[in-house]
Amino acid sequence: MIDERKNLIEKMRWLLFLRVVILSFFLGATALFHFFKQDGGPHFFYTLSIPLIIAYAISIGSALVLPHIPDLRFFAHLQVDFDVVLITGIIWLTGDFTSPFPFLYNLAVMNGAILLFYRGAFFTAGFSSLCYVALLSWTSAFHHGSGIPVSWSHLMPAVLNIGSFFAIAGLGGFLASKLSDTERLLKEKHTDYQDLEALKETLLQGVGSGVAITDAEGRINYFNSQAQNLTLLQEASVKGKKLDQIFPGMTHNFNGSREGRSVLTDEIVFAAPQGTQKQLRLTLAPLSNANEKLIGYVSIFEDISKQKEVEEKLRLEDELRRAREFDLEQAPAGVDDADFYFEGIIGKSGGIEKIYGLVQKVARNNTNVLITGESGTGKELIARAIHLNGSRKNMPFVAVNCGAIPETLIESELFGHTRGAFTGAVADHLGLFKQADQGTIFLDEVGELPLHLQVKLLRVLQEKAFTPVGGNKQIKVDVRVISATNRDLHKEMEEGRFRRDLFYRLNVVQIVMPPLRNRKEDIPTLAHYFMRRFAASHGKQVEEISSGALMHLMSYGYPGNVRELENIIEHAVAVASKNIMTEEDLPAHIKGVPINEESEVFERTAPGGADLFFAKGLSLDVELETHEKCILLGALKRTNGVQKRAAEILGINYRSLRHRLEKYGLLSSRSPGLVDDSPASQ
Repeated sequence: MIDERKNLIEKMRWLLFLRVVILSFFLGATALFHFFKQDGGPHFFYTLSIPLIIAYAISIGSALVLPHIPDLRFFAHLQVDFDVVLITGIIWLTGDFTSPFPFLYNLAVMNGAILLFYRGAFFTAGFSSLCYVALLSWTSAFHHGSGIPVSWSHLMPAVLNIGSFFAIAGLGGFLASKLSDTERLLKEKHTDYQDLEALKETLLQGVGSGVAITDAEGRINYFNSQAQNLTLLQEASVKGKKLDQIFPGMTHNFNGSREGRSVLTDEIVFAAPQGTQKQLRLTLAPLSNANEKLIGYVSIFEDISKQKEVEEKLRLEDELRRAREFDLEQAPAGVDDADFYFEGIIGKSGGIEKIYGLVQKVARNNTNVLITGESGTGKELIARAIHLNGSRKNMPFVAVNCGAIPETLIESELFGHTRGAFTGAVADHLGLFKQADQGTIFLDEVGELPLHLQVKLLRVLQEKAFTPVGGNKQIKVDVRVISATNRDLHKEMEEGRFRRDLFYRLNVVQIVMPPLRNRKEDIPTLAHYFMRRFAASHGKQVEEISSGALMHLMSYGYPGNVRELENIIEHAVAVASKNIMTEEDLPAHIKGVPINEESEVFERTAPGGADLFFAKGLSLDVELETHEKCILLGALKRTNGVQKRAAEILGINYRSLRHRLEKYGLLSSRSPGLVDDSPASQ
């Protein structure tokens, strides 16, 4: 009922507005008629304009009192009747029979149909006919009295006009009724749609996770409030963008393919615009219509950073527990603190006992430590032991392999970058130094750092602050720096590849890790430790190592040190079929090949035969370089010139590969097929 009243008020306002427009037209026409008529005087102007002005006042007054009228239908009848009377007056003033304005009655009839449907239309048509006939009758009598005859040509248009009133009434009533029904249905549909939208919004906003809805091409058209809070991105800023632009780590690429419509789940690292990083679990489900045509995707994502932290903490605690259990059985000599843990550092020979004591001492303070030794000797384990037994043990430990990061990216990785600092920098990125704030950063292979970054690292060590790439504000950090290298830094300094001032800053305390070949007595202990660990992880009942297998392990040289021994034991546990690891379970190269057999292999495979090979006056260095160059070219051929992949199959880091390519002129020559896949070239 309230909606019907509001609707009628709105229609009447439009009626009054239309009346004011028509009155304005006639008032203007009257003024023109007054000023341009040759034989007219002001009397006619006043005679016509005064009723129009009165009608103006009535229309404006009606609009003002309209919301306060209790019976709107009766008031609507009055307004339509006033229109009919007003039109009758206009016709009378503009020529009676000869007036061109009887068609205005049709406007009044249409108004009646719009306001009151069939009843209002026919009532207005009848009232208009009555007024029009009365006017014509009075005019005819007046003309008859004056002796002016009224001809059939005068009456015929009047009859036609009256007929049109009722025709318009029928048509107008029908159209108004249909229009009202359509409007009502549209309102009902709109109400249902609003209810569904409200329900959808309530459901999606009530979900505890972020929700994004996309079209079939992956472009976002909905981003709920939880998603905005999680990503710190506003819905307006992400609408129209593809989902994999917002979450670049996801595997689905929305390439328009309609295949693979199963639900996908990814765990990705998301970098928010403010630079904070979160781990998200993102579930992507396709949406199809009734014809099973793909119309879009719904993506639900949640922050699992805390969960991952708990998992990592549990894993670390489990590693520490197993290390403690092992240490209880074979506690290192010289370690008298029962709460001091060496994460996986096993043995006591080759100077390891002294390292235990040194680690205990340096863990109590925040001095910088340089750990040197061959690859695989456990330098990172020592760094973790120093961190976990110091005052920063509850803060982050960030390990960085400086040799594994391309030179063009390492500055950004260490010190971060601001948005727009370089191509591809779509958001601020926290560097590893900032991530390690209040904790420890471990710079493995620090000798691989380029000279310009050595300068910046020195400044960080001196000032405890740095400036991100593309930034203009310094960031303060409090980190303990533990570095490691397998290079001879003294030789690197002599050849100008490493700064002396940085060396002295890093080398406050130096720990030298002995190679495994100097710790033969520790091999049985390490082998048993790794055997138990891998037997548990593989679910196998391998409990002992045979004496034959142990002898092979003791006699091997271990160029890869403890890491190589760990891989050997994992291989043996994986292939073992008994509860005792035997020599048959060891890799073939561990069992050794007698030197006479090795020489026989070379005699058979030497280019041109061994005699010719040794008789040609060779240079060992030249032969080795030629062989190395052939290996590099072979690796590049197998990877179609992709340098990163070539480095992987050769077992070296990317920077080392580029150094070797430059050494033999393979990089500068730009050989056909050679792909420079460094970030700077992209």
